Amino acid sequence: MMMRLIIVSQNLLLTEMTYVNLQLNPERYTGYNGTSARRIWDAVYSENCPKYPAEELCQEEKILYKLISGLHSSISVHIASDYLIDEATNLWGHNLEIMYYRVLQYPNRVENLYFTFLFVLRAVTKAAEYLEQAEYDTGNPTEDLKTQSLMKQLLYDPKLQAACPLPFDEAKLWKGRRGPELKQKIQAQFKNISAVMDCVGCEKCRLWGKLQVSGLGTALKILFSVNDEENLVQIVSTLPRL
Repeated sequence: MMMRLIIVSQNLLLTEMTYVNLQLNPERYTGYNGTSARRIWDAVYSENCPKYPAEELCQEEKILYKLISGLHSSISVHIASDYLIDEATNLWGHNLEIMYYRVLQYPNRVENLYFTFLFVLRAVTKAAEYLEQAEYDTGNPTEDLKTQSLMKQLLYDPKLQAACPLPFDEAKLWKGRRGPELKQKIQAQFKNISAVMDCVGCEKCRLWGKLQVSGLGTALKILFSVNDEENLVQIVSTLPRL
């Protein structure tokens, strides 16, 4: 599916939108690393993940950490999968050393990546009726039909349904007296994470970071049964990145 995204900065008029073709701007190594990148992730974790022992966390709070960790692992995997191996010859390829160093040597990071994929998948399947009937306007009628066809293939893929008939059961969450409080808390934390992503110095990194954070936030809203049709493009764009 050809993913396109229109980015609208706050406080800008509609005529000042920026059109971005995600296929021409893939998530890959950009050279953005070091202290600046570490500060972003340090802020994301320190401002949104409790510092007390894991056994003291409720399930909902553990989910937030897993989603952040899964997103972090996903970004690291995509960087390592499309890495500038040799700048002199412009040779791109897999950097297995970085992939192992950042993700694969940590079983919990791999598990959190898988959990995040299932979380977003559950939200997509829950929104299947809307996604199937939605109008896809790319400005090209042929592309519109292709997009709608590909969306149906995604939603009703028999292999996907057989492998994950119910990948995530949100009915078990948000119960009890703290349920409403936890919903508001986690939603506020995702807004904070999105705001932190605004501080990313690399434009392409910021684009993909905010897109995927928005996708996870939309997944949360869907699983909270909050109507958020306008942001469904972000969640569909997020799923194949995981």
